[in-house]
Amino acid sequence: MCDAARSHNLALFIWLPYDRSWLVTPFSRGTTDMRWQTKARAFSVLSNIPFGEDIHYALQRYVTRRLPRPEKQVKSVYTLAQRLLGVHEAYSLRPLRDSIFFEFGAGRDLIIPLAFSAHGARRFITVDIERLAKLELIRSNAAIISRLSGTSHPDIDSLDDLERSWRIDYRAPADARTTGLPAGSIDCAVSVETLEHIPKTDVAAILKELRRIMRPDGLVLMQIDYSDHFKGFDPSISSLNFLTYSEEDWAPFQSRFQYVNRLRHSEYLELFREAGFELLSDQPDRRPPERHILERLAPCFRGFSEEDLFTLGSLIVGRPADPSKGN
Repeated sequence: MCDAARSHNLALFIWLPYDRSWLVTPFSRGTTDMRWQTKARAFSVLSNIPFGEDIHYALQRYVTRRLPRPEKQVKSVYTLAQRLLGVHEAYSLRPLRDSIFFEFGAGRDLIIPLAFSAHGARRFITVDIERLAKLELIRSNAAIISRLSGTSHPDIDSLDDLERSWRIDYRAPADARTTGLPAGSIDCAVSVETLEHIPKTDVAAILKELRRIMRPDGLVLMQIDYSDHFKGFDPSISSLNFLTYSEEDWAPFQSRFQYVNRLRHSEYLELFREAGFELLSDQPDRRPPERHILERLAPCFRGFSEEDLFTLGSLIVGRPADPSKGN
């Protein structure tokens, strides 16, 4: 195993990718063979200098102009949120208007909480290990989502207005491993492409905390991306390029801005079960094996099946297991 830090059967419940083309940076096509390594090293430098986070944001905001997100991309994530809401409706034992949601890995612009709120969620608690949310980005997305959902909300003048206007409780810095929330207080936990950026031991701790704070009839909706995220910067590489690297060789490309745990689908399913969740749906996005990846596969991945190795992502739906039923 490689680790950098040591049912229902409906067609709806497949991995739900959205448009990630905005990740691609405007480097010369003549340097595609080294593009992802260059990006990784740039992230590493930013991770180790003072004010690296501020510089990273400024580059995205004013140089590459990837922020605020273009309306097309906001619509794409909003469509994803609508699909997640459909999954919630199909599996949840409590209606949306009566449900309290919890999300970890809030990020900068809160599209998922805004979308759930616009559709009537009673309350949405979202946390992040760092205080990354930017008011200007949230305002931009709130306007788009209000228009898309046909709802109206007062202007957001501060992050404090989120709870009053949108029923969103933003908490950062906050640790999803120890939330401080009362036991049995959450109806649904949501995560979109966040777990893959967390070391395995911390994923286990977060899932156990979710089990503690979740009501017995609650729900987890976790979309996870198992692919090499550098593919978004460098289209010349495979979506599973990172499987060809040993732990030692991959370590220099990890950073606080682009860390991936490289866990495979079977490992996530086991983590959910160990945390005390019954799996309701986990239909993965499986792709054909790539011979050039198998030929160069790192030793720590050779114990996995080809099916497991070439799974790009999944939407995992679960509920707290009933202890009386045993395993």
